[in-house]
Amino acid sequence: MKKYLIAGCFLLSLFAFRNDTQDKRKTAEIKTAVGKSLSILQSSSHAFLKNVIVLTNCHSCHNQGLGVVTFALAKENGFAVSDTIFNEAIDSTCNYWKTTSSMQTLAENDDPVAIVMTGNYDLWGLSASHYKSNKTIELLAQNIMRKQSYDGRWVSIGQRPPLEYYSFTATALAVKNIRAYVPAILQNEVEQRVEKARAWLLSNKPEANEEKVFQLLGLLWTDADKNIIAQKAGKLLAAQHEDGGWSQLDSLETDSYATGQSLYALYQSGQLAVSAPAYQKGIDFLLSTQFADGSWQVHSRSYPFVPFVDSGFPHDKDQFISAAGSNWATMALILAAKKAGS
Repeated sequence: MKKYLIAGCFLLSLFAFRNDTQDKRKTAEIKTAVGKSLSILQSSSHAFLKNVIVLTNCHSCHNQGLGVVTFALAKENGFAVSDTIFNEAIDSTCNYWKTTSSMQTLAENDDPVAIVMTGNYDLWGLSASHYKSNKTIELLAQNIMRKQSYDGRWVSIGQRPPLEYYSFTATALAVKNIRAYVPAILQNEVEQRVEKARAWLLSNKPEANEEKVFQLLGLLWTDADKNIIAQKAGKLLAAQHEDGGWSQLDSLETDSYATGQSLYALYQSGQLAVSAPAYQKGIDFLLSTQFADGSWQVHSRSYPFVPFVDSGFPHDKDQFISAAGSNWATMALILAAKKAGS
């Protein structure tokens, strides 16, 4: 009996050692993938800002808005991010809204096409970086707050799916940002608007994956009932494909954009741990589809009505959405790398 017990203990130890070795190997693979993607995301962020001056003198949601969120998450989790690149991206955001024309827009509560989506991605990046508020940021947050529709949602006027298209995205980001940056004296108004937004998020059915993701994040950011959040997370999780990824639409193939944001939202909602098989399956998909240069390719499905700016990011005319998809994928991988330190 004793020898069987010893043999059993030996086999268990061997099994545990094997699993530990596999976990360490995968963690190393994840960290390498993050390092490669951060490198190309940083270089393309700089190149975009350098080249955009010639055309429009602005910044972007795909390289700077989401990029700053990614860089901030990376820095918080011990990954190397150039302070020069990071600060350049933040400065481009702040300087844009400090221009005379932008300040006039904010002061007069004007409504240019880009303000709801660009402003929201900008504020998300700033809050993710724990950027201290100032008068310009407060004006931007108030401008966005008062663009809420009567039914409780915010609307994206720009027709550029998936990044700048859906009301679920605009609404979720708006409530997060007005809570972060609208002055304390207006907090009663903020919470009234958050309640209306929560009601809209609950009463409308998402169809595209982007809508499911931001419905879940929006309910989280509006402090919705935990049981409802779990229910919505379950529906998003059920959309995972056999290959481990998610697709933007049922008619499209899986890609890094939909997969990365789904994993991010499910983790943030508290409904999917990075150690869960479904999360690991999604990570396997991302690792297997990353290009050697550190990027992921996502095919554009928006009409190109804004000037094209070459950022040096791969995939030609798919640069913009591929950068966004690579940011989402990187965020999901960064969260997965947390497992090693836990």
